[in-house]
Amino acid sequence: MDEPTAPDAGRWFDAAWYLARNPDVVRAGFDPWSHYLRWGEPEGRKPSVWFDPAWYRVAHELTPGESPLCHFLARRAAGTHPPCPALFAAAHLPDGRAAVAAGADPYDRYLADHTRPDHELMPDLTVLSASGLIGAGYARHLPAAEAALDPVLHYCRIGWRVDRRPNDAFDPVWYKAAVPEVARLGINPLTHYTLVGEAAGVWPVPWFDPVWYRRTFAVPAGETALAHYARHRHDRLVSPNALFDVAWYTGRHEIPADIDPFSHFLVHGSVGDVDPSPRFASRRWRHQHMAPLTAPGLHALPLERRNPLVHHLMFMARLA
Repeated sequence: MDEPTAPDAGRWFDAAWYLARNPDVVRAGFDPWSHYLRWGEPEGRKPSVWFDPAWYRVAHELTPGESPLCHFLARRAAGTHPPCPALFAAAHLPDGRAAVAAGADPYDRYLADHTRPDHELMPDLTVLSASGLIGAGYARHLPAAEAALDPVLHYCRIGWRVDRRPNDAFDPVWYKAAVPEVARLGINPLTHYTLVGEAAGVWPVPWFDPVWYRRTFAVPAGETALAHYARHRHDRLVSPNALFDVAWYTGRHEIPADIDPFSHFLVHGSVGDVDPSPRFASRRWRHQHMAPLTAPGLHALPLERRNPLVHHLMFMARLA
């Protein structure tokens, strides 16, 4: 593969930016592009604001002899190799998809359209503001000093980095274990789920089956199954998985109006082996596969992990 020239690199090699941050190159009188390829990149120097060579090498699993910048420049129009974690979502936005379809660089398109003085670039915010997956309840659990922030902005800036759950039906720790690429890329797991994961059939928690849900409840195109569930779970007409029969369960239990049926089941099924449907016997599963309800230390586990149905679904996921 021919080595690209500096003009071919466009914004991804900013000679003025590089020289301003590397005065030794100025003093030595080196051509900045030649210096970067020969010495700067191996030393871990960045070629521009939006390209992170050290991250790129690890995220995209380059061999020791490959140049991260040259590797990216050869693939940038495909939209499959983001130049830094902050731009992961750019290729998945409408303008980014249009750029890829036209054979153009979606990351450059995003920066060209959105770069403004004193303007924070955050494609994740665009994705998640429209997702319906960060509800009003998110802010109730924030520290007082952070509670005034917009919930979506807080999650994009802070929440995902500390594994805070954006809602009770998305567990970032579970999701990163299911999709190791997310941890390797160091990107927002909820953004990945919204753009990539759900379409690939990845479960956001061990009890929500997005493929089954979309098929069963005719989720409209353009809306995630998880967002549809969040909007309708209190209607008592939708279920998060095939083993929870919402009509059967609500017909046998008095459920307060402000609690959705599956949340009620998570609690009561965790402390009393309540069945979710005629198709699953909670007491039998606990007896065969779990510690008894009286086992020391069991109460310290999260409710989800004490629930026989959730345990069964996690068990089946490990076998898949």
